[in-house]
Amino acid sequence: MGTALVYGLVMLFIWFAIGAGIIMLATRIVAGFTPKFLTALIVAVIETIGLSSIVCLVVIFLINAAVLNALAKRPDGAQIGFGKSCLVTLVQIIIEIVLCIILFFVFGTMLMGLIGMGGAAAMP
Repeated sequence: MGTALVYGLVMLFIWFAIGAGIIMLATRIVAGFTPKFLTALIVAVIETIGLSSIVCLVVIFLINAAVLNALAKRPDGAQIGFGKSCLVTLVQIIIEIVLCIILFFVFGTMLMGLIGMGGAAAMP
């Protein structure tokens, strides 16, 4: 288990190092200068995290829409179609975001009230 972790970390560093090299080369070609390796490495890490997040979000969205299309049937037994499944998934995500924002403020306010009350109770 430990060896696999070490190999994974080494491969990840190699991946980022190659990405940094590509960023340095592309910057040299386009902008006429080469950034420092550490700067390019940081950019490669941030770009990889962002890209993987976006790809994951798109893949999850498409899988959710496909599952909805396959399982949620009209009363006559027909599928609702992939386009409408995508719209349903989008509306579902919007509702979840709004609900999370509301819950954040409700529970955040309650938590701040509890913290404030605890601090006031501790004072002599």
